[in-house]
Amino acid sequence: MKGYSVSHVYRGLMCFTKGTNAQIYNSTTKKLVVLPDIEESNIIAKDHKFNKIIYHIAHDPVHDQYKVVCIVSRLKVVKLLLEHWVFTLGGGVSSRWRKIPCTCPPHSPFTRGLTINGSMYYLALVPNSIKPLFVRFDISSEKLSVLQKPEDAFWCRYYYTEIIEYDGRIAILDHADLVHDGVMDLWVREDEEKNRWSRMKRVLHPSQMNMIKTHIVHNMSLRVQGTTRNGDVILVPQPQVTTHFYVFLYNLQKNHFRKVEIKSNRYNTKRWDVVGFDDIENLMYL
Repeated sequence: MKGYSVSHVYRGLMCFTKGTNAQIYNSTTKKLVVLPDIEESNIIAKDHKFNKIIYHIAHDPVHDQYKVVCIVSRLKVVKLLLEHWVFTLGGGVSSRWRKIPCTCPPHSPFTRGLTINGSMYYLALVPNSIKPLFVRFDISSEKLSVLQKPEDAFWCRYYYTEIIEYDGRIAILDHADLVHDGVMDLWVREDEEKNRWSRMKRVLHPSQMNMIKTHIVHNMSLRVQGTTRNGDVILVPQPQVTTHFYVFLYNLQKNHFRKVEIKSNRYNTKRWDVVGFDDIENLMYL
């Protein structure tokens, strides 16, 4: 596993990647599955630095199957190339990658993706446009579609924008002004057909801001790493260069902000990251 990093964790399945190589580890059965190379790809460059590859594990609720979705994008001269591939895990299905037809404009995802109610959602950049795409991939039908975004939303600092689950619904969180001003904007989708979104602004209390300013110093920032079952947004310090492992939990509904320390005496390292979780008592870190 030397040189591999964790790209996604879903229901105890961990996806390890190194360039174009991917492996799936089942933390319950302790088995490791090495995925085959995507040999039929027309855009994967031999030099990995020209590829942007995102692996995402998802569950197909109709056929009760787990699938790995691979999104490959590469900028070639002034043209963006894009491919979507799906690999079905187990179930006697043929062990090969299948290329999914894409009718969406060429794009490059900038969020990690969120799976909810049988669909995977992500935001993506389009060449020569400042307006991102809101993309949905249906896990069962394996079809891609572009959805409408909030009409009043404009995100120019993409690193601070993430799709999260809020009270069982799709939401988009912008936390670009959190560290300095203690402000976050949240758009919650209320009706997909009518493109009706509700917008909320969350402002931290002075005591909560003191907590951030105490721990987030110099060039550090916070990255959203999904939500817990209780609806708390997990915010991970970036970069992680301390032997004290901790994350921040923020409950958007209660406007409650707290720090949670991850205690471990087994390792002495200054490089760590949160890779997945089922709940805050069962958080996984690397």
